[in-house]
Amino acid sequence: MWQVRVAPCGDFDNHPFQSAHFGVEPLAAAMGAEITGVRLPDLSDDGIASLKQALWKHKMVYLKDQHLSHGEHEEFAGRLGRFAVDAYTQGVPEHREVHPIIKEADEVTPSLFGGGWHTDSPFLAEPPSVTTLRQVEGPPYGGDTTWTNTALAFRHLSETYQAMLRPLRVHMSASNNFATQAKLRGEPIDFGDDEKREQGLKGSFHPLVRKHPETGEDALYICDTYAVGIEGMTTHEAKPIIDFLVAHTTQHAFTCRLRWQPGMVCMWDNAATMHLGPNDYDGFRREMYRTTTAGGAPV
Repeated sequence: MWQVRVAPCGDFDNHPFQSAHFGVEPLAAAMGAEITGVRLPDLSDDGIASLKQALWKHKMVYLKDQHLSHGEHEEFAGRLGRFAVDAYTQGVPEHREVHPIIKEADEVTPSLFGGGWHTDSPFLAEPPSVTTLRQVEGPPYGGDTTWTNTALAFRHLSETYQAMLRPLRVHMSASNNFATQAKLRGEPIDFGDDEKREQGLKGSFHPLVRKHPETGEDALYICDTYAVGIEGMTTHEAKPIIDFLVAHTTQHAFTCRLRWQPGMVCMWDNAATMHLGPNDYDGFRREMYRTTTAGGAPV
């Protein structure tokens, strides 16, 4: 007799990181925290180091009422590490590392940037480590972002399943995403031939269980948008594993959800999370700006 599936329990350790430079208030049991009592441009070098530790602990952190300019955003993000090459967007004038993500109120589209569960640009040989996103204008409701803790999800697999996954390498590619976007828009599939698109299609093979470069924590490196196969397996062999891991990782218990406010800044750790931004705010303008911090090859 099969048991009814129930929500995971135990091992939810999101107690607040302790810092002398700011306050920390956890958002959910699985992950996420608000950083309080500080404005990002005012952080000392020690404060930046402490902020990084809070990020590794909580996987996603956010601050309200920051209202950063493009210059402040770029300068702060530069203190987190060198900038990554963005796979999709271009920077704003005079601030090449600050990338706009804007949907106008009269824009109606069946497909939205970031609308499926994903980690940022995993098809690159060296995917970005930290993504920093800020809101200038947003809808009165809708436009939330949800994250899931892929390290916590890995810990809630059986030891037998964990051992099976450890040697595997996942193929991350944008090929399925390109085809899906074209189908939704009713356009022919045009993969083009520019260098970025070619790399997106070719993709990269990465460990399915990756070790965090700063903490050594193990996490699933899985993605509903970009995981297209597993090295050495046929499509039919790999798909059930990928489908199960996506379903397992995106259980509500492993997630947190952020309701954005103008002036808010959010950072997340791509080595230990997936995220999702639904297309649920037609009729309202949403203006966001993003920077990405470079990361090394997953191990």
